[in-house]
Amino acid sequence: MKEKLKKFLFEYTRNSRITTKELGKKTGMSQQSASYLKSQMISKKQINPTIIIDAVKLGYINVLVGFNFINPENSIKKKVIAGLKENQAIIRIEECKEGIDLLIMYSTQNLSAFNKVHTETIHEYHEELKTNFVCPIIVNHKYHKNYLIKKFDDKDIILFGDRSLREISKNEEKVLNELIKKPDKKLIDIATSLKIQVKSIIKIKKSLEKKFIIKGYGAIIDNSSLEIEREIIFLRFSREGVNLIDTFLEFSKYNKNIVEFTKLIGEYQIIIIVESLNRIDLLKKIRSEFPIEDYRIFKSEKIHKKQYMPEIT
Repeated sequence: MKEKLKKFLFEYTRNSRITTKELGKKTGMSQQSASYLKSQMISKKQINPTIIIDAVKLGYINVLVGFNFINPENSIKKKVIAGLKENQAIIRIEECKEGIDLLIMYSTQNLSAFNKVHTETIHEYHEELKTNFVCPIIVNHKYHKNYLIKKFDDKDIILFGDRSLREISKNEEKVLNELIKKPDKKLIDIATSLKIQVKSIIKIKKSLEKKFIIKGYGAIIDNSSLEIEREIIFLRFSREGVNLIDTFLEFSKYNKNIVEFTKLIGEYQIIIIVESLNRIDLLKKIRSEFPIEDYRIFKSEKIHKKQYMPEIT
């Protein structure tokens, strides 16, 4: 991958609402070149903007579920994935090529609501899907894609850490929904859609950011087409090693290939997501430095859907 493309992907995934002028400046391209590359990659679905929302502030919980296909025919896979994408409570769908078939993230108001929607999913696809595991999420740390650049940005976006609820107005709900539907939508277009003055939209957006409901603006990358290796690794620490999880969090934050660290409830305590341009064996290093009792590795094929919360209804 060329250096300018690496820089482009790094800057765009760090802030997908960045102006093309600023994007050109940061990547060493002209504004015209940055704008063209952005539009081309979006049209090819190689990049897709997202808005990073800390849904716990609005009372949501997230639960990760692993599924395997009973019949792995491509036509069945496509039909099931298309159906799951329409489910508003499902905010993430990641297809894997090894270890598991689908990783699904639900976002609901409580465990009872999760159980209801998951039961409905199981019933609807009882001939196509088999549940492999269910893991409620405790906290999620997102890191920038430092493997793409030489410098290191150690920013840690923490989701589900601070569980203090925030109240938002009806207009804040409306603006948030507009951004969930289209994260890169221009504020003037949001103002037109909602029939609210642009100055008010700007103020509302800043308010949502100040309340730490909006934590940033990222992007999904089509890793396969860009030849980026992506692995989801589940880790279980030994009983004696559990007190080293915070040390492992620091290790994860400063490792250039780890882009997410998640604590969860279940058989495994930690999930890390590892991305690289060249195949690496990070697990070997982890096992040599930390007391890992067991692990599972899932190799990602494609992210079909990724939001941080459902639209507010």
